[in-house]
Amino acid sequence: MLRRTVVIVPIAIVILSAQLLAQTQRMTPTAPGSAGDPAWQATLRLSDGRTFVTDGGFAIDAAIAKPSKLPDRELPSKVLEDYFKAAQTEECRFGDLTADSGKSYRTPGGIALNAAYIDFLKRIVPSRSVRFRMTGAMRPVLVESDGKMVGVLMPLAP
Repeated sequence: MLRRTVVIVPIAIVILSAQLLAQTQRMTPTAPGSAGDPAWQATLRLSDGRTFVTDGGFAIDAAIAKPSKLPDRELPSKVLEDYFKAAQTEECRFGDLTADSGKSYRTPGGIALNAAYIDFLKRIVPSRSVRFRMTGAMRPVLVESDGKMVGVLMPLAP
């Protein structure tokens, strides 16, 4: 009996691990400079009742993005909400960004942002109300509109 248990338990662990890995699909963020809307792959439900959609490199309030359908996959929102609470040291607007090779924009501080995300934001959010808030290179960039955090995007590698 003990011998059978010693054999069955490791096999069960391997099978369960394989099933969990199969369910944990990695998200593929929108390629820099891609045309069109991001391919939303998951939702995040914030404690304030808002729902965000993400493609893995960019998250935005679903009420602003207006996807035709919310993704079925749901992710925990704690990390996103922690980003919103973090102190930011820099700020810029759309007009402060500089086009860089058609695939990215640069902030005045030199942080590279995916042009596909910036172009998408320009299409859906009134430009006069948008502020990008940052703490430094390779830290999430917050998107604020009308004084409210509405998105987070990850900068491109330098």
